[in-house]
Amino acid sequence: MSDAPLTHSGNTVLLLLLVSLLFPVPALAQDSDTSRDFAIVGINVIPMDEERRLDNQTVVVTGGVIQSVSDTAATTLPPGLHQISGEGRYLMPGLVDLHIHLRHEDELVSNLAWGVTTVMHLGGSGELGQRLLGYRKEIRDGTRLGPNIYTTGRILDGDPAVASSAVSLATPEQARAAVKDLKSDGYDFIKTYNNVSQPVFAAIVDEANRQSLSVFGHVPRNFDALSALTGGQDAVVHTEEFFFTYFEGPRSTANMSRDFEPDMSKLPALVKALVDNDVAVMPDLSFTFTNLLMWDGLENVWSDPEFAYLQPDTASMWQAGNINRRDNLENFIVRGQWKYNLMQELTIEFQKAGILQVIGTDASLPGLFPGKAVHRELTELVKAGTSNYDALAMGTANAGEFVKRYLDKDVLVGQIVPGYRADFVILNDDPLQDVRNARAIGAVVVNGVYTDKSQLDERRAEQRARYAIFNGARDNVDSALLLESPDAPIQELLQDHRENPDILKAIERRINAAGYAAAFAAELDRSEQLLELNTRLFPLSANTWDSLAEIVLGRGDDERAVQLYRKALEVDPTFTNAAENIDRILENTER
Repeated sequence: MSDAPLTHSGNTVLLLLLVSLLFPVPALAQDSDTSRDFAIVGINVIPMDEERRLDNQTVVVTGGVIQSVSDTAATTLPPGLHQISGEGRYLMPGLVDLHIHLRHEDELVSNLAWGVTTVMHLGGSGELGQRLLGYRKEIRDGTRLGPNIYTTGRILDGDPAVASSAVSLATPEQARAAVKDLKSDGYDFIKTYNNVSQPVFAAIVDEANRQSLSVFGHVPRNFDALSALTGGQDAVVHTEEFFFTYFEGPRSTANMSRDFEPDMSKLPALVKALVDNDVAVMPDLSFTFTNLLMWDGLENVWSDPEFAYLQPDTASMWQAGNINRRDNLENFIVRGQWKYNLMQELTIEFQKAGILQVIGTDASLPGLFPGKAVHRELTELVKAGTSNYDALAMGTANAGEFVKRYLDKDVLVGQIVPGYRADFVILNDDPLQDVRNARAIGAVVVNGVYTDKSQLDERRAEQRARYAIFNGARDNVDSALLLESPDAPIQELLQDHRENPDILKAIERRINAAGYAAAFAAELDRSEQLLELNTRLFPLSANTWDSLAEIVLGRGDDERAVQLYRKALEVDPTFTNAAENIDRILENTER
């Protein structure tokens, strides 16, 4: 199926299509594609073990593992082995994005469509983390289309936690318990955040070592940056962290001086700490560049064809939370340019020093499309001064080394050589000649499961059509919210979509986003009215009560905020954010 608008004739076909749109099923690998034994014949191989290309090769895969790579003219294949014509195209290891925040299962297919065969989710809600563990098993079994997944659960932070979804840790004992919980729940690593204290950080690292878990994250802001790098942090997930910590760039844009210059005489000590302690780094240039791009004009993102494939809840989040809603925006952009320039320089200096650098994009934060963000990062790396090969290596061979070193020592991925897992992409053009050719995807293989790009396009066309229904409901919500009394039209909309819980949830989130948008615009009465409306429409959602409580708390009404947080806990006793906020409010009151 092409990306053209869907048209069908016949009532039966139309009915079946509507059923599939309103009641979506997981994207499953088709039965004919689940055989993991095949040969790709007559293909040009970019193995990524060094900078080279092997022309006219035959690659044999059995059991999801690469068995041989050999000259086609000299290769005799066993009888009955399924053959795929390479047609003179190019075979490269699948791309790896080691820093994503996956929000919806549809993003798995989007990543595949852009040639991303492995992702690492760096935390959010515990519920999402558990779902990702389920998706991971289905992908490994070949029953779901998607990249291989590594994940943690909730982020670990200090007290108070900066990130709303993070676990707040005040003591080393709490830190050790949190690490043990993540291990017992089946997660792959630990992610730390800005506000951890040095004793809490040390406890996290020590317990993570005991539990055989690596520690990735931001560079803590409460103590010397080199202490974290020498104290057991395995990876820094943004090069921008060094701007804020080691090079002491302005953390606040309020009343910011315009004369900042990083002291580059400090660079050798930073490089030495990273090298001596085997700390990996994710440049993540695309995150900062995209912020600058959105400031120049949101149409640079909104008009991207990929926007049609963005899950509606994520699209709403982008519209409500993009950088143009920041305070002190002009200072923010000036600081962003300083940061971007430093990050480019650090990327090249780290490359010269042999520091393990890997691609991590922060998709799906605003402007960073799932899957496509990796290609933005590739071009940003080349703009910074890397070669095409070195940029590609950060998303393939280097990423494979990262996986083996920090996540699973038994996994071989990121190269096309015998014994490695069959995760690769077939490209129509040579990416060594132009890194943008990595976008010219013809097929994707994950764990030896072959999926043609046309199948991925068909899946995504179905998603796009489903999103059109969501977006229609969203637009109706927006229109209703402009009315003096929006309750009745929204109740009617809820009735129309009562059989589709996904759309009902989208309506709830749309109202919630409108409430927060009003708060960002300092329209606090309007914000409270919208969030109160959401509690009336969705009284069984803990999140509606929690959101209203947050605004009420921000307005200084601690007593009512506690009542609302308690209501959230009545609806969902496991809603830990509400419980933590109640404890914090009561503790402050006692003081």
